Amino acid sequence: MLPSSIIVEVIKIKALIIIVLLVLNIPVYRKIFYFIFRNTDDFRESVEYSFTPDIFSLLRGKYWKDRLGEMKLSIFMTACIVVVAFEYLIISSIIGAFLN
Repeated sequence: MLPSSIIVEVIKIKALIIIVLLVLNIPVYRKIFYFIFRNTDDFRESVEYSFTPDIFSLLRGKYWKDRLGEMKLSIFMTACIVVVAFEYLIISSIIGAFLN
């Protein structure tokens, strides 16, 4: 069994890798952003729809715009998370290959 200090150091290194990836991927997030949203107003509208209960959107006649806006926001967040996760897995496998 590994000593707890080694486990803590491994967790710190993994967290550092993830933080660095989050920062370095800002240009990638921007590309994804402009691929999904027309402009910042489209993004703002999607955020507003995500906080608006569907029943209110239905009563205003904007139910399908609401659903589309929520879907766009969900796809954007998922894509950003997938990019970081994929890069983290690649980096982890490269580091693991060098350590073995």
